Amino acid sequence: MDSFSLKGQTAVITGAARGLGLAFAQALGEAGANIAVLDVIDPEPALKQIQTDHGVKVEFYKTDVTSREQVAGAVERIMREFGRVDININAAGIVKDEPFLTTSDENLSKTFAVNFTGSFLVAQACANAMIQTHRQEIDSAKATPNSPTPIHGSIVFIASIATHISTTAQRISCYTASKAAVRGLVKPLAMELAKHGIRVNSLSPGYTMTDMMRGLQREQPKLVAQFERETMFGRIGTPEELKGAVLFLCSRASGWVTGQDVLVDGGASSWKHAATL
Repeated sequence: MDSFSLKGQTAVITGAARGLGLAFAQALGEAGANIAVLDVIDPEPALKQIQTDHGVKVEFYKTDVTSREQVAGAVERIMREFGRVDININAAGIVKDEPFLTTSDENLSKTFAVNFTGSFLVAQACANAMIQTHRQEIDSAKATPNSPTPIHGSIVFIASIATHISTTAQRISCYTASKAAVRGLVKPLAMELAKHGIRVNSLSPGYTMTDMMRGLQREQPKLVAQFERETMFGRIGTPEELKGAVLFLCSRASGWVTGQDVLVDGGASSWKHAATL
């Protein structure tokens, strides 16, 4: 059996209408997973193309991840329409460059609502759906307490390089704190959910050429040039270069990995680089 295969599994991915979330959906779809996307914006055509290219089911659910009611409703629909939940990737996120001394209440509230609370609510709903999906297997494991707990679920939070190293190129203390809070969920949830066979990890991407980064490149070319200088390879990473890491975390290839953060940053956090604009 291919330990990287996700054939027959269902992945719930937030923020996959575009950007990194879309790249993650493409990676999992290529590995055979059916894809359910939660997002507040309409998806790019590339999302539906996953279904055509790989013969998997792909559905979009317009959902505000900060609303417990909307999240619960979406996951209930996914369970009815897909029949199961095996994987959850929390990629929905927002960031605003704003100095700490003048950070607004609006930025503080909205950033934590989307980045942290949204991730918490979706992971919670998906974990319960995973347990429901594999209830029979879980009950069997309980009946034989000396046998290993079967592995049948993976939750991946998308954190950030910003929680590992600060940069003078941006003033994003609010965003960084929200992503640190997301990373703070990983170890306690891994501990609580291990008995259910659910693994919990986070992925911390470095500077990546998403639509948001392209916008920054047009509006603030000096900023993006600084990001390039901060990596060991002198360039911004691509979404494709994160696909392997996310597939690893979602598949049985990482069946012995839980409670960890995987940093994929082109070495930016591993050396003392020139840090002035």
